Amino acid sequence: MSTAVLVVDDVEHRLDGALVMLRQASATALMRVDGIGDAAVAAAVDAATAALAAGATLDEAARAGERVGEIPGRCRRIRTAAGVVVIDDTAARHPEEVRRSLKVLADATRGRGRSFAVLGELESELGEWFDDHDGLGRLVVRLDITQLVAVGHGARHTSTAAGLEGSWDGESILVDDIDRAYDELRARLGPGDAVLVSAAGISPLAALVARLTEETA
Repeated sequence: MSTAVLVVDDVEHRLDGALVMLRQASATALMRVDGIGDAAVAAAVDAATAALAAGATLDEAARAGERVGEIPGRCRRIRTAAGVVVIDDTAARHPEEVRRSLKVLADATRGRGRSFAVLGELESELGEWFDDHDGLGRLVVRLDITQLVAVGHGARHTSTAAGLEGSWDGESILVDDIDRAYDELRARLGPGDAVLVSAAGISPLAALVARLTEETA
């Protein structure tokens, strides 16, 4: 049994899963994870690490990691009958979790279709509420995400920050509730598009995911 540390050299997120390059000493193995996002990759790496500790080879450990499925509410993908991939990230409660999920959306859709981000209001620490929401709005622009839909009065700073960032060909829409968010998305989404629904600490965005995915492929 090797005691060499397992290292993650690279992670590539695609809409059909994540490719994780593992390294232990001089050996490498590619782990194909069904899920995407930091939570799914972390769980797969944990499974691979546990397999190594039990005496598996690196290739065997990678296969053990591949058996780990998606994490409910953390970048769980649902493909609709209309060919849209809805990414349910409604369990993301911390700004850093949402930021990482936005980067996953951008990486997975780059050159592969349009990207939509639906963000609600987060439960932030006292004094950090404005900066958290402002930062998310600006990050959406910097990642060149096609469309931002901010849901609820509490997410207004996310939408405003995106508009102030400048040099963005996309749009930022602020809607009052999930009914309006659903209408806006249905009018815009088409085959090949991906929509991330996240930052649902206060906003009831799980209900929006349910409506968007009523008819699945």
